[in-house]
Amino acid sequence: MNRKMNLHIIAVAVVMGMFFMMTGVGQADTVSEGHRTVNGVVTTVKGDLVTVKAPGGNQPLSQKNARQHGHAEWQVGDEVTILLDINNVPIEAHPKGDEGHHHFHTGKLVYMGKTKKEIKLETIDGEKVFPINRLEIKTKPIEEGEIVTVEVNEGGTVIDLRRGSHGEKSINAMPKTPQ
Repeated sequence: MNRKMNLHIIAVAVVMGMFFMMTGVGQADTVSEGHRTVNGVVTTVKGDLVTVKAPGGNQPLSQKNARQHGHAEWQVGDEVTILLDINNVPIEAHPKGDEGHHHFHTGKLVYMGKTKKEIKLETIDGEKVFPINRLEIKTKPIEEGEIVTVEVNEGGTVIDLRRGSHGEKSINAMPKTPQ
């Protein structure tokens, strides 16, 4: 009887261990809502395409993104920290230990569209315009006039957009001025 119980405990421990390994628990840090970072090593470089071996599988990167962030082009063996979106798609990458610093801006969406390469917000500090690179952001179903929060990387480019605020005052919190 004791032997059977021990086998059950071992089986449960093995299954739980496999679950945590497959989900990446303990191997990635959460940075902002829906995003997480993983560390990996560059394994191949073929022209502009770079492959990074990371927990949970290989991640594709581009030399173009390295140049846009002012980093040297990736070389085989480089250690990399990758920011992933909710779908595990790389948003950006930095040399390990040189992670970027992101800022959040909240305001009323003035415009954004599939054909525009920028987004315009009306914030408590005035109108702000930010460039957009990722198609997923351009196609989000958010209407003009809604209160949104944009996450901007250290290069000033929008890497995420979501409804509502990120703990900051929105345009609706602005004091009304008499007209």
